[in-house]
Amino acid sequence: MESIYIIGDVHGCYKTLLALIDKLPNKENSNICFVGDLVDKGKTSKNVVEFVKSNNYPCVLGNHEMYMIDTLPLILEDMTNLNYKWVIKDGGDRTLKSYSDLNLIKEHLEWLKTLPLYLEYKDLKTSDNRHLVVSHSHILESWKYKDCDKDSKEYKAFEKDCLYSRYKSFDNSDIFNVFGHTPVQNPQINDFKANIDLGCFYKSEYEVGKLCALEFPSMKIYTQENVD
Repeated sequence: MESIYIIGDVHGCYKTLLALIDKLPNKENSNICFVGDLVDKGKTSKNVVEFVKSNNYPCVLGNHEMYMIDTLPLILEDMTNLNYKWVIKDGGDRTLKSYSDLNLIKEHLEWLKTLPLYLEYKDLKTSDNRHLVVSHSHILESWKYKDCDKDSKEYKAFEKDCLYSRYKSFDNSDIFNVFGHTPVQNPQINDFKANIDLGCFYKSEYEVGKLCALEFPSMKIYTQENVD
């Protein structure tokens, strides 16, 4: 397989995403996938989702997509009530403001529901023969539960790690896990994992977040400062 370019948490920063992709060897025609959290915090989540969806780029489910999946149907039932954590604290207000077409947000919601918890590339391997697994957050020892019944407590633990795990580390000896979820100043890469979330949405007078793409298996890094 050709090299793959894994892009970190975009969080509604559409211009920054396009600027990063323009740096890749084959630009939009590069072999690209996403670690989730396409939405929230930035101002143009609609554009980001439409871009990824229309280009058929693989993407895993992030915790912010899950917030949107859980909360948006409640808002659509009563659009006068926005008193939800997703809207008030998680950046969902900016996602909602990016949409003016009710049909489009419903269409995007249905697409988000199809996103997998992880992507496994068995033909893409590191020099020590670990194959690539992309998830939103770091998959810990619960990787062994990925094939369990979806109603089992073991699979629920696996799902939780894929979406929400932070500040823990575990070496699943057969895989190299690339993920985002927890912002770091620089990509954190070791022999068995890589965190590529550089806090893209963050922008202040003193500090600007970046969007990161990891070329696998070369481990070459591409970054783009927030231009949104």
